[in-house]
Amino acid sequence: MDYDNGNIPDMGKMPEYNGSYNDFNQQPPEVAAQEYLNMMNAQRPYSDYGMDNMSVGVMSQNVQNMNMPIDPPQENAMNEDMKNFLAEGYLMGPDCFGTASQVYAQQLMEYINEEYRDNLYYTILSRRSTSANARRIFRNIAANEFKHSRRYASAYFLITGKRYLPMRSTVEPVIVPPSYNQALRNRYMAESRDAVKYRQFASSTTDRCLKHMAIDSSNDERSHAQEILALIQRM
Repeated sequence: MDYDNGNIPDMGKMPEYNGSYNDFNQQPPEVAAQEYLNMMNAQRPYSDYGMDNMSVGVMSQNVQNMNMPIDPPQENAMNEDMKNFLAEGYLMGPDCFGTASQVYAQQLMEYINEEYRDNLYYTILSRRSTSANARRIFRNIAANEFKHSRRYASAYFLITGKRYLPMRSTVEPVIVPPSYNQALRNRYMAESRDAVKYRQFASSTTDRCLKHMAIDSSNDERSHAQEILALIQRM
């Protein structure tokens, strides 16, 4: 392509870059994004695809305009969680996410799933509530529970070398009572139990990083219980 002489290609149509498809913009968005990802991961010269740097740049921009993820969503999410996780001061060692902590693998898996289910529960509650204040509280708690799930997933990966992120299809169904008042009662009791559960785990584990994580979780769950109690007192 002769760009120096002002022969700019039509940006509305992308050059052919894969023998399986005729035109990038005519593909379904998810296919286009995946093809772009495959090409980037292959680390082959762009010329192998009949493209140059400008063509690839246009393709990248088109993918971004589609709001499609360039990386697989779970992998990308885990990588971001790991960055945040390590930035908080968690460093691996014999007594911090070491091989000896594999005895906690099943327990960590349970925590990952339980926190994810709590996130779903509060998300449902936030949609049901007619109070703007209650919706805000439920959304904040839901986000916090989701963070817990991801943090335990990060610990699970560091200890076992296996990546796991829960989905709706991999956890037990979340059942929220029809009665709003009963739902609040259930959550107060659950948050109180979780605060004790994590404190007990912190007391029993020999992994200092898991201990620190469990104490943080216990404090968060106690805070959640207090927020739920405040809502109950306003009923």
